[in-house]
Amino acid sequence: MLSTISKKIIKPFTPTPSTQRWHKLSLLGQGLAHLYISLVFFYPKNQVNAIPNWPKQLSNLLANSLSKALTYYYPWAGRLKDNAVIECDDHGAEFLEVQISSPMDKVVNHPDSNVKDMTFPQGVPWGNCVDRALIVAQLSHFDCGGIALSVCMSHKIGDGSSVHCFLRDWASLTRSTNTIRPSPFFVEDSILQSPIGPLVSPVIGLQIDQCVQKRFIFSSTKLSALKSSIDVQNVTSNEAVNALLYKCAAFSACTVNSGSFKRSQLIQFSDLRAMISLQLPPNSIGNLITAFSSPIYDNKEELKLPKLITDIRKSKNNFSARNNIEENEYAIEMLDAYRTRMEPFRKTKCDIYFQVTHATSIAKRPLNKYILLMRTYDGGIEALVNLDEQEMSVFEHDEHLLQFATPVG
Repeated sequence: MLSTISKKIIKPFTPTPSTQRWHKLSLLGQGLAHLYISLVFFYPKNQVNAIPNWPKQLSNLLANSLSKALTYYYPWAGRLKDNAVIECDDHGAEFLEVQISSPMDKVVNHPDSNVKDMTFPQGVPWGNCVDRALIVAQLSHFDCGGIALSVCMSHKIGDGSSVHCFLRDWASLTRSTNTIRPSPFFVEDSILQSPIGPLVSPVIGLQIDQCVQKRFIFSSTKLSALKSSIDVQNVTSNEAVNALLYKCAAFSACTVNSGSFKRSQLIQFSDLRAMISLQLPPNSIGNLITAFSSPIYDNKEELKLPKLITDIRKSKNNFSARNNIEENEYAIEMLDAYRTRMEPFRKTKCDIYFQVTHATSIAKRPLNKYILLMRTYDGGIEALVNLDEQEMSVFEHDEHLLQFATPVG
């Protein structure tokens, strides 16, 4: 079903100066395992046909503009020297071109997320990048004439916002290489330094959970109905969907546990840039994230949607009021995990559910009890939910969930 057309190593267009040879990672970068942030973008045939000289020039055009982008984003063209430092030696990025013998819509809409993962370089998404380039990109051609462009970028260098900056500038350079001069600001370890010196080894992302992933679509109409059903003022779409998914997941775990409720907590992640805007420009590159937590819930009665949303808001307000550099919950958990060799966020004996909001399709992440929300083109929300197989078999048939969400496949 998949055949390789070509594989290239793309080096920066201009060599990286010796003064920029070493890139020091922040505490969060050191705490993360060698994972990739993996995104994919799909383009139907009518968009592809608008590209001049298609298809002959597209691969070369993307490779050339990637080379120029790496001149500015040079740490991603380097290699890991150790767990705390990138050697910016212009090792280069990998760029693959493949043919997938299937129409694009069958891959995009397939209920098995492993099928969509064909559009990513094999074995790379959420894998260990020690033996691979720190950027691996793949251009996939479909039988119908559509294409997909996937990009896997080392999480140790930057977070989702950092990847967004890179992709925005790569796209601009692809359209016009003569007038664009990207200016990323590399934060390195100037913020969120390790107070105990370099971490010898990472603590987050070392294990792959056994879980299944299912997709659910909340249409704009169903979102309105869901928000109207919750007796809280000015409920946002994210708040409503987040609360509903968490409640249904926790109830599913209770059912699998012979009706005995399992204590649980919701952890959400947030970007630090807006909170420390006086110190950081919007094009800051690094792992600039933190986390905030709901209370720990001890029984089913606490998981009513109005209470969940009120608790989420309270946690977010408390989080906004604190110093998120000195009191960064994510960094504190990393340090504690490094010292104790325990899994992060596991000091309390309860189930932890993680929630992240993203802008586009990502590769299946092997993390159990993980909820990813993405906006759809028509104002709805697509949710990717990871649970173990038994809990998912209950979750996907939850009547409250299915009032508002449509399973894909």
